[in-house]
Amino acid sequence: MDALSDRIVGGLLRLVATALVFAGVALFVAGIPLLRAGADAFREILIVLLQIGGAWVLLGLAAIYVSRRPPAADTQPAGWVIPLAITLLAAPAWLVMRLQPFFSEWRTVATLLSSSDLWRSANANMSGVVLLPVAAALTPPAIELAALAGAVAVSLLMLIVIRSRRFANLYVASVLVLAALVAGSVRGASAAGMTADALLPWIEESKPRPEEYAQIRGVIDRYRAAVMPTATTLAIGWLAYAIWIPPVVLSARRR
Repeated sequence: MDALSDRIVGGLLRLVATALVFAGVALFVAGIPLLRAGADAFREILIVLLQIGGAWVLLGLAAIYVSRRPPAADTQPAGWVIPLAITLLAAPAWLVMRLQPFFSEWRTVATLLSSSDLWRSANANMSGVVLLPVAAALTPPAIELAALAGAVAVSLLMLIVIRSRRFANLYVASVLVLAALVAGSVRGASAAGMTADALLPWIEESKPRPEEYAQIRGVIDRYRAAVMPTATTLAIGWLAYAIWIPPVVLSARRR
């Protein structure tokens, strides 16, 4: 019978993976009917969103399947335990240090949202339509924040079960879940960049004053500078987890 820690970790992984599957299906349900509508730039953004949905569905289902597989052996892990444990500690620490500018931008956003009358305006209009642009702009960095939190959580959970006989399955499942979040971050950053490129011509056509255009362009450039490098850093961080899949799986099979 599996240890309590194995059941808890496996249950948490399946819970997150199931949430990713449902989110991916929701993106398909919402995006596919809109593919024939709108301009080419809008369709390109929708295609990116569908790619995110597909990645979440496939990787989520794969994580659920792997987490439910029976353990490969009853013996204890091999000699890679200590190097892997060091990686599990170092990878999230490196991510947190590298993404300090990203955290700073989130603190700025939180301050602006808490100090502005945006929520009051939305309530006064009896509608959340005014919040839709804000929610759309914050979605890519929110996925990146979830990916970063996922990396920290994966490290903590895997350190708990690192000597479990089910570790190989749980580790592969956790890396698959993390891959789904990182894929969403990378493609979400791409969608954000495409949206910014599509908005600039509209802004120029509205003929704003030079100081207004400079301010708007500064906000867009700052947004890109926060979102794009963060996605790249998360992808590099994910590789630190992924490179351990072969030795973990092969070691379990040998036993």
